[in-house]
Amino acid sequence: MNLKITCLVASFAMTFSTMYGQTSLESKARSWIAGNSNKIGASSNDHFDFQSSRKSLSGETLRFQQTINGVPVYEGDIAVHFNKSGEVTYATEVAVSKKLKTVDTNPAVSKENAFSKAMTAADIKGEITHQENNLYVFLTESGETKLVHRVVINSFDTPGDWEVMVDAHSGEVLRVQDIADYHHQDRPKKKNKTQSDDKKAAGTGYIFDPDPLSRAHVSYGGAYVDNNDATNASLDAARSLVSLPDITFSNGVYSLKSKYVQIADFESPATGLFTQATPDFLFNRNDQGFEAVNAFYHIDGSLAYINETLGITCKSTLNGGVMMVDPHGLSGDDNSHFIPSSQRLAFGEGCVDDAEDADVVLHELGHAIHHWVTGLKSSSAQGLGEGSGDYWAMSYSRSLNQWASTEPQYNWMFSWDGHNECWAGRVTNYAAKYSPSLSNTANIHRDGQIWATSLMRIYNRIGKEKTDRIFLEGLSMTNSSSNQQTAAVAVRQSAIDMLGTFGFTCDDVAVITEELTTSGYTLPAYQCTVMAVSDVSKNSVSIYPNPVTEKLTVSMDFKKAETAEIYSLDGRKISESKINSDNNIINVSNLNKGVYLLKIKGTDRVQKFIKN
Repeated sequence: MNLKITCLVASFAMTFSTMYGQTSLESKARSWIAGNSNKIGASSNDHFDFQSSRKSLSGETLRFQQTINGVPVYEGDIAVHFNKSGEVTYATEVAVSKKLKTVDTNPAVSKENAFSKAMTAADIKGEITHQENNLYVFLTESGETKLVHRVVINSFDTPGDWEVMVDAHSGEVLRVQDIADYHHQDRPKKKNKTQSDDKKAAGTGYIFDPDPLSRAHVSYGGAYVDNNDATNASLDAARSLVSLPDITFSNGVYSLKSKYVQIADFESPATGLFTQATPDFLFNRNDQGFEAVNAFYHIDGSLAYINETLGITCKSTLNGGVMMVDPHGLSGDDNSHFIPSSQRLAFGEGCVDDAEDADVVLHELGHAIHHWVTGLKSSSAQGLGEGSGDYWAMSYSRSLNQWASTEPQYNWMFSWDGHNECWAGRVTNYAAKYSPSLSNTANIHRDGQIWATSLMRIYNRIGKEKTDRIFLEGLSMTNSSSNQQTAAVAVRQSAIDMLGTFGFTCDDVAVITEELTTSGYTLPAYQCTVMAVSDVSKNSVSIYPNPVTEKLTVSMDFKKAETAEIYSLDGRKISESKINSDNNIINVSNLNKGVYLLKIKGTDRVQKFIKN
């Protein structure tokens, strides 16, 4: 990670933490919610419990959960985002709040009874590998308010993340659905002990980067077909030999486990863990170990990029921060999924093995990333989740520069797994535009292409790193009921909140606004006038003390009286004062805590300061 960025992020985090304690921001957030209840869909009588706070590059996001008599409301969460000046710049809506009716929150059906009913309703078979069972207030599709046991079950022989809503008063099963996130919908869904002497090690492995067709720059056909997972000289030559900088050595064996990801075996078929006596995992595609190495490499590298290069915390909240990945799951079906309840990934084997295509691997990881940055409150409404997964995969594959912009494969998602006789794949030059009438459930894979396409157009104009930042920072402001429209507003707002840092300029905001508007999203008016941090002068003007509490002294070569202007980082002029050699002190005690820019009017003299 670039040292300057590391220091900047660390310094900002410490300063922001000092300036804004959780209690202060929580109080400001509650006041904002109370004053904007109609805007966010809440009522003045609603109760919200503080859940979490996430400091980020664009500010800090606080999350609250609506409760009734201590019972959480399903999809009743709110996110309130503060920029670095401590101002609310974005907040989500509570879609269900005003539709809720009075409900008895004392259950008549036991958790054990509800779990038994859920097992039967979802037809769960085999060993249970994960389960949850909690009370919620739930709004049914018909508009009834119910107290429910929300039961979530994963099992070895029944792939999926099965969520069952059981009426906590009558015992009726209200809804059964698989809430795992799949990379396509063309195939039907079927209903370790840590060693104390683990040591970090390095190894090597063969992978597809991102797939054999893109690497060889060929189309599907001839020697480049799946052929029931058989290998040949052409497919072997399309492999890349890569370093595996973070694997584990324990009890004489090497395993595919890093600080971010671990190869596991939690869904059928049982194919093992691929541990071995050497650190070199050198497989051909017809070996089951190849998919394990390919998935491990791409997930580990992607999470290292987010956490260490971008400086954005994003990893599993379970298993010590290590994501469990099964490279051969779903009972062999031709599909893959992210399992929100246990935060695990599993990849199918039908046609082209899904874990052989980095687009599939990173698409599914995109669902996990979405889940983590939102405090486990990700939304799939209107294809937001699917489009986000497509963007994350395409952001990586396009960065390899293997296809020209004039070639159709330049915009292809799942270039090896799809766009063949197996299934049609997807694209990121989708012609349709966003409409508020997009369904929240039907065609989410198709409609997600609108979101991915708009992000990739931004990517082509401002670059990978900036687009990745606004994508992650914007998603982190959304909640469990957000859709493409609300995410678009959040993504642009994140760029505004990061103006002057990480190279973000007004031109970037203009590009983001143009491309999102072109895609059909509606954005609030915004006039950008901020000076970038890179424009802050290092000439004959200086200010002290910095940070400042009350009085800011300006030191410069005064030849006449000057006008000192103070701007917030989002470009708003806060104040202006006349200063000269005899009167060079500005009272800033009335400013909110935050980061500001002082500019000498009519010159290029600009300095940044922090108000405590």
